Amino acid sequence: MTKPFLRAWAKATRSKLPITKLSRQIVQHLAEFLRARGPRHILIYSAFGDEPDPGMLCEVYAATYYLPRTQGDRLSIHPLPCPLVQHPYGFLEPGEQAPTASPEVLEAVVVPGLCFDRAGYRLGYGKGYYDRFLGALPSSVLTVGFVPAALIVEHLPRDPWDVRVGYLATESGVQRTIQAN
Repeated sequence: MTKPFLRAWAKATRSKLPITKLSRQIVQHLAEFLRARGPRHILIYSAFGDEPDPGMLCEVYAATYYLPRTQGDRLSIHPLPCPLVQHPYGFLEPGEQAPTASPEVLEAVVVPGLCFDRAGYRLGYGKGYYDRFLGALPSSVLTVGFVPAALIVEHLPRDPWDVRVGYLATESGVQRTIQAN
């Protein structure tokens, strides 16, 4: 299956899911997972449309949170709270004047995706922001895909620059991804 086919499938599947309920369940499992590991600096994302929303994590797990901002073909990170503006795609991101932080402070990254495979590879919207960002982080940073279980597939097409996450958080719990073949 091609990436365009899988993107269409994932969007159609996601549109039929009870995303608000699933987001709450995923957040609860993710908070338990984080409590066991203790990260204090966490990058989340601003959900838009019918994406699962990790925003409630800030209410149930005490940490310093950051949001990404797209700048050219890269992501910059900004501590919350900060002024937010609407990105052309419709999600909120830190404004141009928002204070920045070095990605080196991060201990965990909550990663969005249209779908993920069991090895932790993700299918995004095709711009590569997260692959470039994740590829530059130390291996000690926890990377967690935030995804309903219905959007985990056995195998996704991969490009050489694709970067996998170490864990998948679903409404059933948080699991380590399998070793990629």
